[in-house]
Amino acid sequence: MYKNVIFDFDGVIINSHDVQVKALTESFKAVCGEGNPPYDDFFKLSGDSLKNIFAQLGLPLEMIPVYQRISRENISLIKIHESMIELLQKLNEIGCNCALCTGKDRSRTLEILRYFNMEHLFKIVVCSDDVDNPKPHPESLMLIMNELGASLENTVMVGDGINDILSAINANIESIAVIWGDVPEEQLSIVRPTDIVGSIFELNNLLCKKQFECINL
Repeated sequence: MYKNVIFDFDGVIINSHDVQVKALTESFKAVCGEGNPPYDDFFKLSGDSLKNIFAQLGLPLEMIPVYQRISRENISLIKIHESMIELLQKLNEIGCNCALCTGKDRSRTLEILRYFNMEHLFKIVVCSDDVDNPKPHPESLMLIMNELGASLENTVMVGDGINDILSAINANIESIAVIWGDVPEEQLSIVRPTDIVGSIFELNNLLCKKQFECINL
C-alpha cells in the first residue's frame, strides 16, 4: 500500500501553464529580443530546476530572474486543478503522508502554497534549490523518504512530466503519470510509469484502493 504519496506541483496540483508561457515569452523578449522560446521543449523538461532547463535549451541564464519576477507578478493567474484539494485532504485524513517535490525554487513554491492556503496539506516540501541534483536525479525523492522514514515499497511519485517519472525510476519507487498536465500521454508512456491516470477521479480511486488493499486480502 502507499503510505507516502509524493506530488509534483505544476501540472499536477496547480495549472500554471499560462503563467509559465507568459513568463517565458516576456523574459525571452526582454533578454533575447526577437523570436520565440522553445515552449514544447521547455515543458518536456519540467521538474528540473530553471537553471538546468535553461542551460539544456541554450537559453541565457539572465532570463531567470526576469522569468521569476513575471511569475510572481501573475500569481493570480494560477488555478488549482478541480478536486485536487479534496483529494489531498482525504489522503491526509486516512493517514497518508503527502509530500511535494517540485522543480520550482523554494521561495516561489511557498508563496504559491500560502496564496492558496495549502501549506498544511504537505508533511514536507522539497524544491529544486533544496538539493544539489533536482529531478530526474533521485536526490529530492530520497530526501523526502528519509525525512518521512518511508520505505521504497510504500511510496509513490505522482507527476505529469517525464522527469517526474524518471526520478521515481531512479529512486526505485512506483510512479503514477497524470495526463492533465503539459506532457502528452504518448510521451509519458515511453518512460514507463507504473500507472497512468486521465483524471483526478481515477487518481483518487487508485490511491485509495492502494491505501486499503490489505483489508481485502
